[in-house]
Amino acid sequence: MSNIGKIIRVNALPPEQERENNVIYQVAEPGSATYTDYAIDENGDLKTSAVGLQQEDLKDSSINISDPALLAAGISTQKEYNTDTREKLDNKINKPSKDGSLQDYPKVLGLDHNGNTAKLPAGDLGKNVANSTLTSTAGAGLTLGDSWGINTSGLPYSITGLADVSNEALFNTLLTQNASGRIGKTNGKQPFMNLPSSLNDSEKVAWRKGMRLSNELYSTGQPRIDSVILPFIDNSLTFTQYITLIGLNLFVDNQTPNAKLVMKRVKDINGNVLATPEEYDIDNFTVLQNMPNILNFGLKWNAYPQGYYQFFCTHNLLTNLSSPELLVKQGVTFSALNPVWQDLTGSAQVDSNNNIVLPAGGSARTNILINTPQMINGFVVKCSVSTSVTGIGANFAGHTRFTMKGDDGLEYGVTLTGNLDFYPDAVGGFATKVDVLYISYYNGLLTLAAEVNGKTRVFAVTSIPSVPRYFYATRSDGGIGSFAAKPTELLLL
Repeated sequence: MSNIGKIIRVNALPPEQERENNVIYQVAEPGSATYTDYAIDENGDLKTSAVGLQQEDLKDSSINISDPALLAAGISTQKEYNTDTREKLDNKINKPSKDGSLQDYPKVLGLDHNGNTAKLPAGDLGKNVANSTLTSTAGAGLTLGDSWGINTSGLPYSITGLADVSNEALFNTLLTQNASGRIGKTNGKQPFMNLPSSLNDSEKVAWRKGMRLSNELYSTGQPRIDSVILPFIDNSLTFTQYITLIGLNLFVDNQTPNAKLVMKRVKDINGNVLATPEEYDIDNFTVLQNMPNILNFGLKWNAYPQGYYQFFCTHNLLTNLSSPELLVKQGVTFSALNPVWQDLTGSAQVDSNNNIVLPAGGSARTNILINTPQMINGFVVKCSVSTSVTGIGANFAGHTRFTMKGDDGLEYGVTLTGNLDFYPDAVGGFATKVDVLYISYYNGLLTLAAEVNGKTRVFAVTSIPSVPRYFYATRSDGGIGSFAAKPTELLLL
């Protein structure tokens, strides 16, 4: 049966290869009850323009003015439509087939919110603080609202051309960073607090020397007080009692001393810290010519309140930061000693007061008074001493000693040879007899203090007792006079 004149209603015109010949397709208009007719002849050619681009549409002889948009643009013929299309195609960008550079291809396309295009500088894409030439143009600054970092991978990273603000007071903040590289600002406190620990000893010396004032002649080493000997004072006694300070850099020049010494009461007698330490100047202090790091002074301590004191030495404007404490107390408590004498030789004898008496040559020793564990924190032994001849002491022809001694052979005490010297090293005599002898060990130093009619002499030695100690007395033959002595009290520190 012939299909000529057959009408087929469709919603869209079928593709060319699926169309029937000798038919009319009626294509429904979207949203409308009307149809557009499209005739297909016996050869399959379309006789009426179809929706969408067809091969026939490109022929200049074809006419399609049914599109209002084309008519509004002034296109009423196929020829005009083809010309307009070619112009648009000429403005299209070819698909890129090679790589280029910013010098050869300096532009890229940009879109606005409506889809319109414009040329943009290609170098603006991907710009940041590391690859941009920033200017002072308004709006060209860098403001970040979130964490941000730069990893230089060990390569040099420089900021040059900054103004020199060394003399401007308002530039007093430093840039610094923590171990992970985070950058912040600081007033310099933490970096400078950590500086000493990063220096070795030679660098510290160089730093201190570099801090000397232009008129300073001596070392700027800061004073340091390591020991206060004795570590206690009984201020119920009214006579002058002496204290020795041992440390480093306590004196710069013995011939023209330029040091200042003060003491501060830092705690009351109960150990409570004073909000404001009480300060006292020490005007009359002495220094041993052969030991410039030892200062000695005497005070009548009954004029000073009870409590804990520290000492501060200043020279060349440098002061020690702290010192061991001195306890000033009414009635320092000792433990009474009742020694047992043994190994008596020669004229040695024990009197009714348990003194060892040596009217002529002889020796004696007591039982062990201090064992090794008791010596760890320090001790003080108080001894009573008397001689039968006043003035410059008994006239002993040979060395006569009373000392603390141990099986190591080391002795700490005094020797009598017509005047009184410290033993084992003579440092000058006393012009009168010995009343009381203190033999103490504290903080690695041994101190001998002899009260002589209300005065005290102090001498420090560096030998550390390592074996138990006993009291030892000995006298050579010859001379006149006699002496009696015994240890009476012990204070363990």
